[in-house]
Amino acid sequence: MKGFGILACPAYSTRKGNPYNYILYSNIERQGHGIYEYDFSVKKSLQFGFSRKYRIFHIHWPTNVLYGSSFLKAGLRLNVFFLFVNLIKLLGKKVVWTVHNLEDHEGNFPALQQKLNAFLYRRVDGFISLNKSGLELIRQKATHNGHQKFAHINHPHYQGYYTNEVDKLEARRRLAIPPDKFVFLFLGQIRAYKNVTGLVKAYKALGCPQALLLIAGSVHKDVREELAQVLQDAPGILFIDSFVEDEDLQLYFNGADVVVTPYNKIFNSGSALLNVSFHKPTLAPDLWALRELKQQVGPRWIKTYQGQISPAVLKESMQEIKQDAERLEAATPLIDSLHPQLIADQTIAFYRSLLN
Repeated sequence: MKGFGILACPAYSTRKGNPYNYILYSNIERQGHGIYEYDFSVKKSLQFGFSRKYRIFHIHWPTNVLYGSSFLKAGLRLNVFFLFVNLIKLLGKKVVWTVHNLEDHEGNFPALQQKLNAFLYRRVDGFISLNKSGLELIRQKATHNGHQKFAHINHPHYQGYYTNEVDKLEARRRLAIPPDKFVFLFLGQIRAYKNVTGLVKAYKALGCPQALLLIAGSVHKDVREELAQVLQDAPGILFIDSFVEDEDLQLYFNGADVVVTPYNKIFNSGSALLNVSFHKPTLAPDLWALRELKQQVGPRWIKTYQGQISPAVLKESMQEIKQDAERLEAATPLIDSLHPQLIADQTIAFYRSLLN
């Protein structure tokens, strides 16, 4: 079968905030397949409704159709989306959904969200899960109309995508972090479900003057007030409230000893792949994709804990990493199975299985 087009939602537009789609589709495009961008709009629905440029419509984060604060506008966009999907299926296109999340993190318009999910589980032709254990849950939710297919395809790593030239001492010098501190890092958008406030409380209770907690990322409005409160009277915490540019990621990762992802709920985690791609151990809850990633790359790189983040969890990870420091410096995580081109090839093979 010769190259065919993919209409991706989104494709390259999210590269700055999350390059996952860019990495996936740029590797697919290298195999001779045209990539086109769709957003949840009337304009794009009209543009691509009858187009022959593509045979696959691939959806990521469908909840984005419900953006904004107006229930009526969100409902209108939802109905336009339904009409678009029904039309292209009548014309023989196949619809694929990578299920990044089982539920919307912020929970806007729950009635519309429920309607959207029911539609997708009924009308999608192919489902992709980024973790193996989640595939069974997705199967249970789908309608099994006899034609739906399911695949587990890993999240690709980010190794080689970002600049990584600064060593630990230089990174700490530029961040004004003392070279003798043990640095816990949280990096990324700060939202309620990521439990950064819980991490701050656990760190404060740890009471370790040899440690430092580095937090960097833009704060979402849903947690800004609570975070400001817990950061009061918090020595030993360096908080940088701003979006971290791509070229500066190396400073934070290379200046840290361990990255903490203290999420209350998580189904998949691209951030854990980013941490490992910078050869940094990750401390994370024993959930879903994080549990599987630990099995893939080893407990040296993914250190999981049960329940909530706590001072005891932080202390144990600090002791383990200090003891393992020399071996960590010389080791590299086994992530060859997560190479972007391999993930792209697996995705193309899944597309072909739907088109045959």
